[in-house]
Amino acid sequence: MKRNLFLGTTVVCMLLSCGEDRDEDTTEQTPISQKIIGTWTIVKKESNGANVPASLPCPNLGNFFFEPDKKLFENHKSVVNNNCVTDTDTYTYSVDENSKKITAKNTQNDVLIYAIKSLSDNELILVNTEANDVIQYTLSK
Repeated sequence: MKRNLFLGTTVVCMLLSCGEDRDEDTTEQTPISQKIIGTWTIVKKESNGANVPASLPCPNLGNFFFEPDKKLFENHKSVVNNNCVTDTDTYTYSVDENSKKITAKNTQNDVLIYAIKSLSDNELILVNTEANDVIQYTLSK
């Protein structure tokens, strides 16, 4: 009887010790401020929900270039006299990791706030709202 009780207790203890691995997931996610570094090509631009296409001969609408030293270069392409020209706006930027927002300021102290709608290794969707204009950029790395 004691032997059966001992075996039963052993089996119960073994079953209770089995189960899900309780170790915490120690993998850290890459911060937004590091993940956005690099050149992002504008593959789609929407203004108040309407698509804004690239105009020929421009191959795309331009790109955003985020540098590690917190500089942002927005290169917007447009057509002037049948030529594709690039206008560059230069900003310093900061990232609010909690609210998922990028704040960009130029030398004239103009401020743009981009809400990060989505961010993966190869796609970034930014939304900027100014007055009645909502601009959404879909960018690709």
